Amino acid sequence: MKTLLKILAPLLFCALLGGPVFAQGKIATIDLRKVFDDYWKTKQADAALKDQAADMEKELKSFEADYKKAKEDYDKLVVSAGDQALSSDERDKRKTAAEKKLLDMKEIQQTGQQYATSARTTLAEKTKRMRDNVLTEIRGVVNAKAKAGNCGL
Repeated sequence: MKTLLKILAPLLFCALLGGPVFAQGKIATIDLRKVFDDYWKTKQADAALKDQAADMEKELKSFEADYKKAKEDYDKLVVSAGDQALSSDERDKRKTAAEKKLLDMKEIQQTGQQYATSARTTLAEKTKRMRDNVLTEIRGVVNAKAKAGNCGL
């Protein structure tokens, strides 16, 4: 116990005297959210991402319109395939056409879903890359200012 006290006493004394030496460093803080949100490159990248999202939304609307049109055509074919006024050969042809249209509808739906998933993933990756690039640039400027000793951030 006495040896432990003999070792700790000088360390404690040095720590108390050394405290003011460590307190001489300058500390600066920034509001990273404000800097990030107000940075012109952030606004420019956000605008580009919004444009891409709008283009992707138009493409999705196109898939929806194609699906709706195919559904209407399918419904008409199903109704006409059940028309008893037509010959059985004609009804069979229309049933076959209706089955083909149903397959087309499913393909349009599946393609649209794949596009939506891909578009969301692509947009999320671009957003992350943009944010990472802007944050890297901001950190570089902050570090340069800190090394230069300019606290006028």
